[in-house]
Amino acid sequence: MNAFLNKISQLDSIRDVILLSHQGEPLFYNRQKPWEDAAEHFSHWDTIIKGLDKPQSADFLFDRGRYYLHHTPIGYLIIAIHGNTSFQKVKTACVNVQKKLSDPEVCKRVLLKMLPAADDMQKPLIIQELTPMADGEVARVLIPLLKKRSHFQPEARDSLLLHICRALGYCSTTEAIEPLNGIVNDYDKPVTNNHETAIKEAAQVAIAQLDLDDPYIKKKIDQTVGQRITPKTVPPPLKKDRLKDTNHIDELLKNNTKDEAISLIMQAIETAALKKQFKKAEKLRDKLIRIDSMALTEIIRAAEIIEEEKSAAISNDHLTTWQDLALALSSEEFTSLYHAMTLKTYASGEMIARQGEHLSTLFFVNRGRVQLYAVSQGREVPLKTLSPGEIMGAGTFFEISVWTVNAKSMGAELSLLHHKNLKSLKEAHPALESKLSEFCTKFQSSNTLFKDTKRTRRTSERKKLSGRTTIALLDKQGKTTGMGAKGDLLDISKGGVSFCLHFSKKEAANTFLGKAIRVSIRSDISIPSLIRDGKVVAVRCQDFIGNEYSLHVKFDTSMTASEVQRAIQPTK
Repeated sequence: MNAFLNKISQLDSIRDVILLSHQGEPLFYNRQKPWEDAAEHFSHWDTIIKGLDKPQSADFLFDRGRYYLHHTPIGYLIIAIHGNTSFQKVKTACVNVQKKLSDPEVCKRVLLKMLPAADDMQKPLIIQELTPMADGEVARVLIPLLKKRSHFQPEARDSLLLHICRALGYCSTTEAIEPLNGIVNDYDKPVTNNHETAIKEAAQVAIAQLDLDDPYIKKKIDQTVGQRITPKTVPPPLKKDRLKDTNHIDELLKNNTKDEAISLIMQAIETAALKKQFKKAEKLRDKLIRIDSMALTEIIRAAEIIEEEKSAAISNDHLTTWQDLALALSSEEFTSLYHAMTLKTYASGEMIARQGEHLSTLFFVNRGRVQLYAVSQGREVPLKTLSPGEIMGAGTFFEISVWTVNAKSMGAELSLLHHKNLKSLKEAHPALESKLSEFCTKFQSSNTLFKDTKRTRRTSERKKLSGRTTIALLDKQGKTTGMGAKGDLLDISKGGVSFCLHFSKKEAANTFLGKAIRVSIRSDISIPSLIRDGKVVAVRCQDFIGNEYSLHVKFDTSMTASEVQRAIQPTK
């Protein structure tokens, strides 16, 4: 979010950029004035917003331009624009931000990214916005922050402690109890003022809330090791000879015998679930909802039957191997993820993934071992041996790039999660992808592993580069397709170049991976462009809110040292 706001601030036509929280406090301000000196300015805008009954958007004229105000789930964006040339561009950008932040997971992720960069005076405001969406992910950021309380700015310390304690109480993770007890112990002596009393009480209330959540955590752990809770009352199954096919159910509906049709659908759902035909069972449940959306007892029971059988299908060995992942996800998310994956066994010596290959797949090691190694200067460089409970491929899966290492089986059974299968779960489990991405950060990336060897895959030095580039998409014959774009250069080497492009959606950026393109490099308009054909080997998000992505291209033909120098320091 800060990157987006800073980018708008740098436009020549922009005078002010402010982000006010819902409480009327500044989360971002682009002026160089101290926050205290601008307090009256923020208060003025808070009064205007409340006076207008908190509008979705508004604009106001001033002597040399206008103010544009736009509501987002984080707060109000207020932008002062000189003239009218950038007004529509700013308005469109604000609308796009508002749409992105309407996803609670995106909103939470943006606030979590803003928190480390914020001043201690701002942090309480951000934490206050995070509190309604507090969960384990939020706790993993707030707990380390709480442990660094001795370094808080004195003037912000009380407010920051108070808001951290309150937020942790809603995180539903017992990991927060110990640091909260530390706060209670800090104030165990007689308190000297109302602020200390409020902080101690907030910590005690948070601990009590987390204690209430403890049975929920225990239930998750029980499910992880295969101890499932059986419902106290389960309706007796219907006799199998009453099962009818879909056509018979439709006939019953035509004859206005809906109750009997619903009874037969429930029997069919139970039978399909017992046979592990979960897609069929889910389609039957959808049919049940279409027939009678008010048959809540049957609809809920159908969901329970499917979920119970899905959960029962997971072996205890798998639950034990992936118990940490089960704790990071809800039981429904973990079960759905399991059934979205395919199981595959690789013989010893069989290649799973190759360096330079694009596989939009996440690999979960269930049994056996996998050897990761890279090729540098013609030699194989061993990196790591993966064991059960480890995941590989997160870089290519979440960051849109080719594999930078090789993965060879040493005799292994893996669960494979294809990107399209994860996307299919988004509607039912919108938080699953971000939770899984967060879980994967506990495993060292292939780039980090390679850096530890003190070697390099690069045959030439990468150097920073500024200026503009024009790219053209090529067909299989190497001819231009007529499709192209313009972007900002980032860096260059003899073997490749990277640059930044704007895309409306992440999916549009993804389509460039592996594509052949022609790059026209012009760092100075006074000289001819340097032109090279190459292949896009990585696409990385640079600014999530602003939809900026960097494309990394490997040249088909390397540049000479003089060409690289000419690109970096053009001579007029």
